[in-house]
Amino acid sequence: MENFEEGLAPLKWIIGNLILFFGLLVFIALLVRKYVQRIKRESELEVHYQEALLNTSIEIQERERTRIASEVHDNLIAQLYQVKLLNNEKELGSYITKSIQTARNISHELSPPLIDNQTLEETFEGFLYPLKKEYKYHFYHKNQEGIIFDNTVKLHLFRIFQEIITNIQKHAKTNRFNVSLKINLNYVLLVVEDFGVGFQPEQIKNGLGSKNIELRAKQIHAQYKFKANQPKGSKFILAYDYTT
Repeated sequence: MENFEEGLAPLKWIIGNLILFFGLLVFIALLVRKYVQRIKRESELEVHYQEALLNTSIEIQERERTRIASEVHDNLIAQLYQVKLLNNEKELGSYITKSIQTARNISHELSPPLIDNQTLEETFEGFLYPLKKEYKYHFYHKNQEGIIFDNTVKLHLFRIFQEIITNIQKHAKTNRFNVSLKINLNYVLLVVEDFGVGFQPEQIKNGLGSKNIELRAKQIHAQYKFKANQPKGSKFILAYDYTT
């Protein structure tokens, strides 16, 4: 009997160590799982924090745009009209009239007055219309289903479009560009191409305008890219899947 128990002793030792080993494995697995969950929670909190910062940044930007637009419209334009009424010289009056129109354009660019009541296509068209005298452009738009976006989405897409056209005016050295806006039941596809001098990659990455485009695109989860146009110039492509 004693010999039998002595024979079982190594077996008991092995079983005991196996139990200890598996217990240790379970303990380590639980620790790893807890650590992964903590990292995941911290990552989610960081994402939420970044999204909150993004929202705040854009809200502040829009508030400032609206405030400045109001100042230009209510004060500067009113003052220019007073100067025009007091002025008797025709040549100076002509300059004042042009200044009033410039101030009105600036006010509208800062805060589009009819964006609440217009479709996305109409908002784009209204922005392009004053450029007719200086630029040759073609604006193609298609929205057969009559999709209407809420004001927040319209404003983000308009700001991105506005930034692209402003970049063309500042840097492209051309008076020709094309705009294509296609809207269907799933997505928005915006393509803007110019026929100017093109661009360098660092000009896109380092510009303040590109940061604004990036912020707006992230806000609505849109994808975009810049690429060289053929035979010359540059092309901007944005795809926005509004069903996700």
